[in-house]
Amino acid sequence: TVNGNPRKLIGGSSLTTGEYAIPARATNYNGQDTQIVELSIGSPPFANTKSVQFNNNDYLIGNAGVLQNTLGRPGNGSGLSDAWSISFFFKPGTATNASQTVFYYGAQDVANGAYIQVKYVGTSTTGKNLELRYGSNNNLIKLNTAANSLTVGQWHHVLVTYNGGTTGASSGEISDYYSRFKIFIDGSQATTTNTNNNFGTTMALTGQNLRVGRFNNGQSLRNNSKIDELAVFNDDVSSDISNIYNGGVPVDLMNLSTQPEHWWRMGDGDSFPYLFDVGFQASCILVMQNMTAADIVNDTPQ
Repeated sequence: TVNGNPRKLIGGSSLTTGEYAIPARATNYNGQDTQIVELSIGSPPFANTKSVQFNNNDYLIGNAGVLQNTLGRPGNGSGLSDAWSISFFFKPGTATNASQTVFYYGAQDVANGAYIQVKYVGTSTTGKNLELRYGSNNNLIKLNTAANSLTVGQWHHVLVTYNGGTTGASSGEISDYYSRFKIFIDGSQATTTNTNNNFGTTMALTGQNLRVGRFNNGQSLRNNSKIDELAVFNDDVSSDISNIYNGGVPVDLMNLSTQPEHWWRMGDGDSFPYLFDVGFQASCILVMQNMTAADIVNDTPQ
């Protein structure tokens, strides 16, 4: 203090991560001393405290065009430049509907235009599994994980990858088309049952819609299903599944060797109704539809 006036000497939220050398001088009646104060500013520890829950007709929308260079493609797969991965934690709700959309990207006209759809199949006997659809309703590849590969009310980590290769349209190469995709559940590659319409698709994929929790006009998530730490990579990151899964405990994805282009924390650091993109591009805000602030909940993977 100087004459009873307290002064802030060091600090402030505007300081960036790094090391600071601060000259300091102390003076009293016995003399003067000068020293260097070394101040180290680190990043806050990574914490995961929120997720987003979905009931019937709840969903998120974003600007699909922003993801065109990540999830889109100009024609039949041309290789690594068309590869992508989608990562998220998912807690299935109690609804037994067979078609509940977790993630959807692509055409509005799903009968004739290409799209990516990751579905939760909630049926009581043959379901409780994931389904990946790639293509259009008329020309597609479909992969289903085994029945009961997911458990209602339990958090699971999911990674879906595409290596960028061709996906149609010759009957003699259908096995190759299936092999372009992988689904991992809780760190392990899932065995899938594979089917197709018209031997897959050669179409371009253009982002007209980006939705989480809803297909083009329905097939919504229901009954308190929850999603956390949704990320999209501009690469096939299946080789890094152990670090992404991390034993079921969410990690700071920006510390990975391949960072996600887009990453939504699903509540942490967000402000209803906006879920901010904190990935490498950080350019696509998701907006909550038919939802309230109470749908950002304190239920997360541990």
